[in-house]
Amino acid sequence: MTTQVTQFTLETVDDSGTVLGQSFLTLNGAGEPAIAYQAQQGNRRAVMVARRRNGHWSHEDTGGAGLADGVPISIGIDSHDLPHLAYRGAGSHAIYAVSDGAAWSAEEIPTGGGVVVYDVATVSMQLYRRLWWGGDPDIDMPAVAYRDSNNHDQLTVALKPGGGSWQFSTADPSSTDALDGVSLAYDSSDSLRIAYVIGVNDGTDPFPERLKLAEVKPTVVEGDPPWPPPEFFTNVIDHDVRAVETVSMARNTSSTSLIAYADHKEGYVRAWISKFGQPGPTIESVVQGNGGASPRRPSAATGPGERAFVAYLDNGRIMLAQRAPDHSWSSQQVAPGGGWPSLAFGSDGTAHLAYGTGTLMYARGVGGHA
Repeated sequence: MTTQVTQFTLETVDDSGTVLGQSFLTLNGAGEPAIAYQAQQGNRRAVMVARRRNGHWSHEDTGGAGLADGVPISIGIDSHDLPHLAYRGAGSHAIYAVSDGAAWSAEEIPTGGGVVVYDVATVSMQLYRRLWWGGDPDIDMPAVAYRDSNNHDQLTVALKPGGGSWQFSTADPSSTDALDGVSLAYDSSDSLRIAYVIGVNDGTDPFPERLKLAEVKPTVVEGDPPWPPPEFFTNVIDHDVRAVETVSMARNTSSTSLIAYADHKEGYVRAWISKFGQPGPTIESVVQGNGGASPRRPSAATGPGERAFVAYLDNGRIMLAQRAPDHSWSSQQVAPGGGWPSLAFGSDGTAHLAYGTGTLMYARGVGGHA
């Protein structure tokens, strides 16, 4: 008998009619959802946060302004139940913002090795809670990955241990303005990994791209903190990729590594999966191509028993695909809708999904058996 998500209840989060397509959902320690999104406020793409408490939604304008750059805003909830954001701001700089519960503060993340602030792209963040890195154990550390235009368009990771100064690592020294689709994730053993693509413009259309994975090198640290920033090693994990639209890596996994990615020309969705103790990794077809008729925007997460799930778009429908033990994938419709689907599972196995353009929606899925 296998567990499936079979039924969803839908809620309207923001029906102002100004909600734009990008959204990103996370859960706090109590399993309550928080969603970062953008809403058009005059000439500003306002960076917003919606939170659900006791069955009711609240909406907050953080004062920030984002870009329509095809990358969702990252949100994390710290151990004090306070939200943190990272995104590409209206000035094309990497913005890190945090709320103290009463007001928001924001800063531009220095680039170019921490000297000055230059343009970035494809920003992705997750909070890291167990600070073996040094610093105050009560302060959750943001880890932010992005393409650094001042650093030869290399993949860079910025860390802020203990609320102090930013530390910087070059995760991939490859120099190319075709680096895209950055998705940063910690697993449950606190290993930091980044999935992304690097293109090679060989004159073909579309030109080849490589799905890559950057992982922190195992090191032995000595002496008192603060310790030096991490070093990374990288591997190409899918050589046969072109026209990549979106990359999403599942977070807080235990024995499973899951990366979902889509192609905007052929319109397929693939999953790269590696499970501890099993042969692999494998590259699997989640859904066949639609000829690029509409974007897919996959969002990857693992559910009960580390079962792999991918939410995606299908011509005006929000779909949820789930992987069976025989490695086959099946999909169900969640609801009509567009925009960016963003998927997360609570510790009780409940699926949480945000999506929408114009109206921001939230879907809550309960499990059944088949």
